Amino acid sequence: MLMRLRRPGAAALMLTVLGTAIAGCGGGDDESKVAQARSSAYAALSSSSAAAQSSAVADKPAIPTAAQLDQQMKAALDPTLPDSDRTALIEDGEAFTDAIPDMYKALQDHPKAVYGVRDPVFDNHDGTLTATLSLDKDGTGTDVRTTVVHFVYTGGRWKISRTDLCGILRSADYKTAACG
Repeated sequence: MLMRLRRPGAAALMLTVLGTAIAGCGGGDDESKVAQARSSAYAALSSSSAAAQSSAVADKPAIPTAAQLDQQMKAALDPTLPDSDRTALIEDGEAFTDAIPDMYKALQDHPKAVYGVRDPVFDNHDGTLTATLSLDKDGTGTDVRTTVVHFVYTGGRWKISRTDLCGILRSADYKTAACG
């Protein structure tokens, strides 16, 4: 019989139960020893499951709000922020280092642009978040574009997805070598 076990410690439990069953077939063990072995196996399983759940909770990052993600996006375009801090806000951000002067030019070309991350923020349960970004290129409110953006948890922080940032830049008619 071949079974696929999905819970941590389930293999240990199965081996203990099988070992006990096989030993029981030898003829001399009484039921109290089998019950004791079974109890010990269940305790080991419970302990390893609790440890796995505790570890998973400890590793899971806090889900930021739309306001926090919006603040992060705006910080990436703040001219007073050091370039290394700016690129740290983008997935594979070092690829955008050469594009920073052009991003400043794009901001200067569109000084009335209004953009922001909106609620809701969805946890995709795979190390990514999904949110909506709105962009009003001339700030008049007559041509507001929205797009879905993803944030990726990497390097201990949430970063805007490189793919999505490139999509945003393309929709604003901005070209950079970082986006191909």
